[in-house]
Amino acid sequence: MTATAQPETAAPRAPVLTLQRMMPALLLMPCLAWISFFFLLPLALMCWRSLTAEGFSLAAYSTLFTSALYAKVMLTTVKTASIATVLALSLAYPLAYALTLSGGKLRALILVFVLIPYWVDIIVRSFSWLILLGDNGIINKMLMTLGVVHTPLELLYNPFSVLVAMVQILLPLTTVILFGAMLRIDRTLIAAAKIHGAGGWQAFRTVFFPLSLPGVYGAALLVFVLSLGFYVTPALLGSPRETMIAQTIMVEANQLLDWEQASAAGFVLLVITTLIAAIYNRYFSLDRLWGGSDA
Repeated sequence: MTATAQPETAAPRAPVLTLQRMMPALLLMPCLAWISFFFLLPLALMCWRSLTAEGFSLAAYSTLFTSALYAKVMLTTVKTASIATVLALSLAYPLAYALTLSGGKLRALILVFVLIPYWVDIIVRSFSWLILLGDNGIINKMLMTLGVVHTPLELLYNPFSVLVAMVQILLPLTTVILFGAMLRIDRTLIAAAKIHGAGGWQAFRTVFFPLSLPGVYGAALLVFVLSLGFYVTPALLGSPRETMIAQTIMVEANQLLDWEQASAAGFVLLVITTLIAAIYNRYFSLDRLWGGSDA
């Protein structure tokens, strides 16, 4: 008996480009077009402008890296941004943790108070500190009325006033980021730790806090990068000793009309920010910000 060979049926070839495969790209096109035209193109023009001083040269960059003034401004910027980031995280973490413990109307009420500052423009919020911290401000008048001090304290136009205002502006964002990260933590893990004999503080220290660190890392990066570009707050509340890089760029572009030098400073700030993000990604894995795995 001879077996009859059955012709093999070829599997249907899937189309190379189907509507389903193209849908993500189609949905991203408006966003990509917007970012390309209003972000990437201006960045490219800024980079090109920084190279056109006295023809095509690196003179603007040479000035940046050899001038003591720019080194001082950049050091002040990094130091101020670092301190503001640490303070914002220190204040936001307990608040975010309290939000995870509360629920219902109490959580909604706390969130409203956390987000209220975003309803007010950043310039108005910075000006409000002039009223609070001035020589005739509310704080100095209260201290003098109570007899704590006899002369007004110098609370304005120094690092203290700049940091206080920066932290107040950054605190809502930091709290929301930490709160979102803490909500993803499985509370049954803490209950399991307590069942096995851990106290409340030990369960928090050994279980909850390590699991919340990805949110802390993400909040620290975003807050630090935002702090590097602060302009209004240090301009209103700081002295020339607290000048940050954004103020220097604005002065060069608007007052000195040195567009090449301002473009070079802006591009260097962009490179520094990108390097910080790359290093951060190397050690802390940025994909955890949106729930990715560590693998």
